[in-house]
Amino acid sequence: MYQKHVDPTAFMAAHAAGLKDAELAAMFSISRATVKRRRKEFRLGSNCLSNNKGALGEQLVAEFMRREGLNVTETASKAPYDLLVNGLRVDVKVGLRRPSAHIAVPSYQFRLPPLRTSYQASKVYSKDYQRDTDYLALAVIENDQLQHLYTVPTRFWRPTITVTPGSRDCDYQEFRDDLQNFEITGAWVET
Repeated sequence: MYQKHVDPTAFMAAHAAGLKDAELAAMFSISRATVKRRRKEFRLGSNCLSNNKGALGEQLVAEFMRREGLNVTETASKAPYDLLVNGLRVDVKVGLRRPSAHIAVPSYQFRLPPLRTSYQASKVYSKDYQRDTDYLALAVIENDQLQHLYTVPTRFWRPTITVTPGSRDCDYQEFRDDLQNFEITGAWVET
């Protein structure tokens, strides 16, 4: 049986120990929704690595675009896109570095499946990038710093996109570090 009351000290200690939402819910006999409300109330982030990477990517992309003079609005957590940039809907994704023993230049993979899961895969919902967003902001992040940004129109969406920043053979090279579609010109990343 779920309860609403949680001892703040015990909750924060368990969170600091690295417990994820499902583990906190089980430990305190509360729902995951209550865990999320308490984390918000106590100003605690998620202990889920993929959630943290996504939030960092959104933050870095928004900060960069603002520095470049763009009007950036962050959306609510349930919105189908992450940012509204000069009136364009942008969904931010962070790539996973692909290990490779035979290629000196690293590549990054972005997974954009049309069906997505949430709540530890207990719910499945569809994601229509082409209907719900105008651009994909594919962020290449190393050491918590934005290294490259691919602003890809959603008409080029695929369930998996791989970029290789140092290669002329990359299918998405024309979108690398390019903000022309957002009314900005010029390179911004040192290579």
